[in-house]
Amino acid sequence: MDDLMEKEFTQSCHRSIMDAPSAIDVRDFSLWYGDFQALKRITLDIPERRCTAFIGPSGCGKSTLLRTFNRMCDFVETVRHEGAIEFAGEDVFAMDANALRVHVGMVFQHPNPFPMSIRDNVLYGLNRMTRLTRAQADEVLERTLTEAALWDEVRDKLDQSGLGLSGGQQQRLCIARALATNPDVLLMDEPTSALDPISTLVVEELMQQLSREHTVVVVTHNMQQATRVADKTAFFYLGELIEAGPTKELFANPREQRTQEYLSGRFS
Repeated sequence: MDDLMEKEFTQSCHRSIMDAPSAIDVRDFSLWYGDFQALKRITLDIPERRCTAFIGPSGCGKSTLLRTFNRMCDFVETVRHEGAIEFAGEDVFAMDANALRVHVGMVFQHPNPFPMSIRDNVLYGLNRMTRLTRAQADEVLERTLTEAALWDEVRDKLDQSGLGLSGGQQQRLCIARALATNPDVLLMDEPTSALDPISTLVVEELMQQLSREHTVVVVTHNMQQATRVADKTAFFYLGELIEAGPTKELFANPREQRTQEYLSGRFS
């Protein structure tokens, strides 16, 4: 993306977070893996129907926090936590994890389509929840693949394997799969790190479109990506939330010295 296109894209994306209600509330939250403390008393609001980016060096806790939002941390036996994370006013750790994941979907760093057809990939989660008629299934397929900017590319090969798609298409298929349950929140853990520049641009534009109907939270190591797609950005360092705020303000005038040093490239 050239500088002019990037500037126009960024200016068209960002929306105020001040008038957005909170989708997820994190309050004084700490998390340990065994004896190692990965998160230290995090307090943060995730605005509804906006895109929030988590930035910071590797190992700073941003992916760990993201994965607590839909209880992916449950799969680690040694994990324990203190404090609260609330979704829709409910403690996520008191909710049924499977029910929570219907409302809070996840897209991972590397595309991970299942070894089945495009159709079955998209409908996988819904088919485990309910029995769909053919008409209902067709509606979900077209809606979600359209939302994921993939429908026109695969509409004539829905019964072919999802593994036959390109890397960028596979990631959009995974996004469509996450969207099939119509989640309120979509979590994206470095969703473009394994993609080429053109596919990255497509997914970035998709994130912005999706954040008008869904709350999007993205972990990224790419600070330019955060400036392009995020309405709010949170900077993490060594398990602490250093500062968070509107993306334009945080990048133009960071309040904390560690944020300034990270954004200026003095450490990574």
